[in-house]
Amino acid sequence: MIELSGKPGRSPTALRWSLPVRAIVIVFALYQIAYIAGYLVRPHPPEQPLFGDFLAFWSFARFSVQVPAGNIYDPEALQAFQLALPVRFHGFYPYPYPPIFLLFLRPLAGLGYIPAYLTWMGASLGAYAVAVAGPDWRSPRVWLSLVAPTTLMAIISGQNGLLCAALLIGGFRLMRRWPLWAGLVLGCLVFKPQFFVLVPLVLIAGRRWRALAGVVAGVLGLTLLSSAVFGPMLWLNWLRAIPVLLQLAADNREHLLPIMPTVTATLMQTGVAIPVVQIVQSAVTLGVGAVLIWLFHRSRHWAEPAAMDIAALQVGVFLVSPYAFLYDMPMVTDAAITSGARGTAPGPWRVVNAGLPLVAFVLPVLMLGAAAHGWPIGAAVLCGLFGVIARAAWRD
Repeated sequence: MIELSGKPGRSPTALRWSLPVRAIVIVFALYQIAYIAGYLVRPHPPEQPLFGDFLAFWSFARFSVQVPAGNIYDPEALQAFQLALPVRFHGFYPYPYPPIFLLFLRPLAGLGYIPAYLTWMGASLGAYAVAVAGPDWRSPRVWLSLVAPTTLMAIISGQNGLLCAALLIGGFRLMRRWPLWAGLVLGCLVFKPQFFVLVPLVLIAGRRWRALAGVVAGVLGLTLLSSAVFGPMLWLNWLRAIPVLLQLAADNREHLLPIMPTVTATLMQTGVAIPVVQIVQSAVTLGVGAVLIWLFHRSRHWAEPAAMDIAALQVGVFLVSPYAFLYDMPMVTDAAITSGARGTAPGPWRVVNAGLPLVAFVLPVLMLGAAAHGWPIGAAVLCGLFGVIARAAWRD
């Protein structure tokens, strides 16, 4: 990637408004404005409603207050409710999340569709900007993150990728001064279990016991609160629904795989047999987990994990999860910016170390273009980026 910071090993918050950085921000800002404007003015058929994924979130919020929440895992009851909404809804969006996520959505139930979308996206985007900026609002990394293609996809879909990134990045930013609060923030990420699973492991590896206590308190608190608000049977219904939800995902695999940058999705697009895919995914999960555990164990005596260690985690959660999408990638964008900001030392790998963060930054655009030609590239780029970041973290 273009050397954003100028010196190897320099703090990733020390980005400067150099000419290349200004050019990247301006180009992607114009692209984002043009894309959103075109998206808003073009006709939207019933099967592709405006901000379609958020329409599902809004339906979940309304369902939780108008119908017994325990029925939200009943596909027939949920689809009947969605079809009866005043906003056009001619499809079906299942609710695959744990009951905890309804706590995040419930405040939207009393709002109309567009006001609810603006509230959701404004809060998510604001939280993401705060988490990325940290103490340095003047850094261009904030603008690089906001104009990135993955941010655009999160805005267009109305998904929760920005919220996930805000919780993961923000939690580790709080680690130095308020480890208990950091753990509480990280614990909120449990609503998306595939992104949460590595968090307790790296905290244990780094012996960050106060943060781990915050994680446990946060998870238990959200579990008890969701049981009190929606009833404890909702958790049992979720566990019972998991096989049905997995089958629904398998039935829609043809449409989902091109927008999934995971190892499992990439291998399946190339025609690899399912048993082999499972073996490779397990091997990658164990390898990535081992690297992350070692990195965080090594930094156990520091006040907070190093920036490159956290960046490795942000990419690693995608490599260990078989189920993640392009709109979930704001945390990967931040990791790519962190890697690019570090700069590269002279050597034979200079081009790779500099180029992969830039490729990862624009990966959503590249994946959509490559999918039209049947070229699954998502996992390859993420594996390369993880290697570059892990190597830099080791050298640091």
